[in-house]
Amino acid sequence: MLSIHHLAHRSAAYLVARLPEGQNKPEVEVVAFGLEVALGTGLQFLVFMAAARYLGLLPEVLAALITMATYRLLAGGVHCSAYYRCLLLSLLTLIFLAYLGRWLAGALGGSLPLAVLPVFAAGLAIARLWAPAATAAAPIINPGRRARLKRACYWWLVLWLAIVSLGYYLGWPGSALASSLLALVFQSFALTPAGFVAVGRADGLLKRLLPLG
Repeated sequence: MLSIHHLAHRSAAYLVARLPEGQNKPEVEVVAFGLEVALGTGLQFLVFMAAARYLGLLPEVLAALITMATYRLLAGGVHCSAYYRCLLLSLLTLIFLAYLGRWLAGALGGSLPLAVLPVFAAGLAIARLWAPAATAAAPIINPGRRARLKRACYWWLVLWLAIVSLGYYLGWPGSALASSLLALVFQSFALTPAGFVAVGRADGLLKRLLPLG
């Protein structure tokens, strides 16, 4: 089975080989890494949007995805051990958060803003303790970089609070706002030691059910 990794590496080798002689050519591995990230991200987005549209959950999934993806860029977090398991687990998580967001919006109604502040406060506390969360594959060794990422997490949370609050008063769909709120809960939990354990167990379960590599 042709994986994204192999496709990216073959494409990178072809592109580097096609460059004119006599100029500094980039390393194949560097080009392959960039292509793999671009292909993987693009495929994930297409799968997420197609599934959301099919299920009628586009606003909720999009709100949850934007929240999780942008915060994860700064805060880090646990990874699955293979791309396809990451894709499947992320898709299932987004769909679950979207359905739960619809229910939560209906259950809370006009009280939705009351749930925003506790989630914001919990996010700040978790960020103070565990963000940015490094992994063996993506260590954060430089103390200055760690401090900058932590401050960026704080500012991201403040911006999220402002956007969600403004969205509520502008009449944005409550289900989308609730899905964003739940996505922040999930992504904050994924920074904690318990979150690492939970995702690791889910990854192990998927590996046994779908041993795709």
